[in-house]
Amino acid sequence: MHHHTERVSKEINLGRISWPIRVDFPESASIYLFALATFFTQLPSFYGEDIVNARNNYLVGEKTDFWGGMSTLIYAYIPDFGFRWQIWLAIFQIALVAIGLHKMRNLGFQTKWFRCISYLLSYSCLMFGSQMTRDGLMFSLLICGVGLLISVTRKDSHKGFLALAVLIICIALSFRPWISLALIPIVWIVIRHREQRRLLALSFSLSLAVLPLSFEFIAAQGLGLKNSYPQQQVMLMDVASTYCYSNNSNSGIRAREALMIFPGGSSLTDSACQFFRPDTWLSLTKNQNASTENLETDLWLISAGEEVAYEKLESSWINLILQDPISYIQNKVIFAGKLIIGSDTRSFGLSSTELSISTLSALYKAPYDLAITLHLYSIIALMFWLFLIPLKRFLKFKTSDFYIDRLAVTLIFGASIWTILSAIAYIGSNGRYTYAYSLLALTVYFSIRKSIWGDSHK
Repeated sequence: MHHHTERVSKEINLGRISWPIRVDFPESASIYLFALATFFTQLPSFYGEDIVNARNNYLVGEKTDFWGGMSTLIYAYIPDFGFRWQIWLAIFQIALVAIGLHKMRNLGFQTKWFRCISYLLSYSCLMFGSQMTRDGLMFSLLICGVGLLISVTRKDSHKGFLALAVLIICIALSFRPWISLALIPIVWIVIRHREQRRLLALSFSLSLAVLPLSFEFIAAQGLGLKNSYPQQQVMLMDVASTYCYSNNSNSGIRAREALMIFPGGSSLTDSACQFFRPDTWLSLTKNQNASTENLETDLWLISAGEEVAYEKLESSWINLILQDPISYIQNKVIFAGKLIIGSDTRSFGLSSTELSISTLSALYKAPYDLAITLHLYSIIALMFWLFLIPLKRFLKFKTSDFYIDRLAVTLIFGASIWTILSAIAYIGSNGRYTYAYSLLALTVYFSIRKSIWGDSHK
């Protein structure tokens, strides 16, 4: 018998399938080395205006639900001793991502190219998971929960661990409950080889559909947050896009009337379309383009407690959709197009990372900045990668059939659901709204591609 000091082989059973799993200590260590490097290089940038506002809104502000109940609950109660509270949050988020990546390792599928992809995904996931945004925290919880789900499924563990994994996923999705359905395909494909898989799939699907919204509602009610009507951001985007884009004159008039309900809207109707950009509703609130150089705007959202004004807006918005559903759908198609591309870009270059403590820190961040600039984390890029892999196989083996494996099809289906739901609840095309799914889907694909399907040609 040969004794191996670096690798240990185990035989793992998953339903009817068994395959060799190698425990590769260097790969495990690389995840945590990336985690440490990410923490120290990102350290100066751990602030986050949005999350600071969410925390201050509860601790010293009006205590509204504008940033969400779960966001407020978590950000308001992070300890603020020893270090800035954002540093404690960063440690938590990076640790969650590292644990999730560790659990998702596919040690039965080790080639030179796979290792390279694995390192790139680990780096990308840790960089995105360390961002001080609600999406960064959501992603860190998601990848930890999905990683735990994959791990316990491989080991055929007790159902209680499966429930814990789904609970973590539901907590993550409570930050954006409207996209919960997009994770059902991933959960289903991971647990499909478990005993009683249909019952598990049904119960977990119901959990994902109900629990995130329930957690959000309970958190908001428990904290006593005032209703600030955050959904009016969606309404403002829909109203402004119909006003500026629709060829239906009656719809344009109705949209203009709805726009006038917003504070400052009456003085903006003549120039609204010069301000409006489909990338964000905030374009209507500030002068930031050459087309509005000599114009002013004081438009803002309806304040918390102004229930009559909000109900009037909601009624006008619903009526606008019912009277002209074609314009509504066309606007959503435009928004979906912005989302799948991921229009959040930035200037690339070492000089753009002003907060870097050293050139080495800037160099470490450079690949992430370049990937953002080139939209490599977007939904359209995800679909490209999932099509590219079977194309490479087709060209390499010169087979007569070109096909995409079921795992890739399932992930593309989930991406479509994510995009559609995000377009319905659209408030802007910031790339981070979709990066969470793209990075999670790619990591899941390379984690379970061989372990669940066995032969990659199936």
